Amino acid sequence: MCDAVVGVGLSVLSGGLSIGGAIAGQQEAENQTRQYNAQRDRDYRDQQEQAAIARQYEQMKYMQQESVMQQNRFFADNAYADELAQLNNRFMQDQEATAQAKQKANIENIQAKGSVAAAGRMGNSIDALVRDYDRQQLQFDYVTDRNTAFAKDQLQETKRGSAATRGSRIASQQPYMKQLISDPTAPMRQQMPSRAGMYLDIGGAVLKTASSVRTELKKPK
Repeated sequence: MCDAVVGVGLSVLSGGLSIGGAIAGQQEAENQTRQYNAQRDRDYRDQQEQAAIARQYEQMKYMQQESVMQQNRFFADNAYADELAQLNNRFMQDQEATAQAKQKANIENIQAKGSVAAAGRMGNSIDALVRDYDRQQLQFDYVTDRNTAFAKDQLQETKRGSAATRGSRIASQQPYMKQLISDPTAPMRQQMPSRAGMYLDIGGAVLKTASSVRTELKKPK
């Protein structure tokens, strides 16, 4: 009788250990799956944060370049306006000096012809002298007008050069092309292990234990 009790006890103990081992193995597999999925989730969140930071950095560089472009255009426009103002002022001063020179020459011509007329002299030589005064006046006016026209052409050419310089200064700073930051791919979560194997192991352990118990009980006393 004592041997049967010991045998049954050992069979039950062995069955219990088998069942406990099956349950412990299932729990270990499930814990590993949870840890794996949790780590993948943490990695995914880290990648999302890194992508957000990268986008902010790209936006910052874009805004900085926009500011540089605005300042560059501001300085280029101001320099262009200053150059045009200086060119126009210089041309107006030259025009004023030319007009004064023409007026002075005209007065001198009138005074010279008046002096001849006041002398009361007559004759071809006097007429020739007057015509020479008029010729000199016409020649002076022609040269002056030609120089004025040349100065206007030169002024327009200089202005075109200033405009080209302004455009080159503005084009020297180009917009920053932001790099495309892709969203991270969502992780593939690992499925929890099936408990069917555990139940089969438990069922097998129960059947084996029951069979062992019956065998021990049938042994001769």
